[in-house]
Amino acid sequence: MQTTSAPSQTHGSAGRGLTRDEVMTAGEVAELLGIPVSTVYYLARQGQLPHSRLGRTYRFLRPRLEAMLEGPER
Repeated sequence: MQTTSAPSQTHGSAGRGLTRDEVMTAGEVAELLGIPVSTVYYLARQGQLPHSRLGRTYRFLRPRLEAMLEGPER
């Protein structure tokens, strides 16, 4: 089975792993964005929110969400 994923954060130039503050649940994302949790799941399933699946749970990386919210660099 082939999977696609972003490069591991633990092998970055700084060699540090992710912190608890950087990994968010759907509820935390909903609070951050001011939208219902059901909408967070919907947007994730549609590919509009960057996320990872861990079994049946969704996890979101704060740096990726912040980069998405900032939009493209000009």
